[in-house]
Amino acid sequence: HMEQEFDVEIKEVLSRVQKVKAESLDDAINKANPTIRKYLAERAELVGAIRLPNTAFKDNAGTEVTADILFLQKRERKIDIEPDWVHLGVTENGIAVNSYFAEHPEMMLGSMKYDTRIYGQDSRYTVCVNDDENFNIYEALNKANPVHTSSAA
Repeated sequence: HMEQEFDVEIKEVLSRVQKVKAESLDDAINKANPTIRKYLAERAELVGAIRLPNTAFKDNAGTEVTADILFLQKRERKIDIEPDWVHLGVTENGIAVNSYFAEHPEMMLGSMKYDTRIYGQDSRYTVCVNDDENFNIYEALNKANPVHTSSAA
């Protein structure tokens, strides 16, 4: 019975993800409309998150894209809740991000910037960039502690 319930939950999440446009998948956590985040929050507690720089998959997949790793703990039952991370905050340089990352900038393995390379000077698309020539993603991930009990839930 538990396996069937799990399959249903996975299918439900996948069907919702498939409805999101590819170019806005990153926006599931960052976009102004909190619908997807509220849906997740009602069903899972955000334990923590790590934002990877846009070069994290460059060597393996040949792509430059910002990606987030979310640590979620499934709730026993759906609850009506709207924690802080459902909403947006801003970085020190005024870029809108999920409030979790605004409160925990150390969990972004780089800094947020507007992506002007592809979209021009007026771009509103954001990217996490790490310009440190000595940056080692493996070391950074080992140092990261995504568990912030005081404000993740």
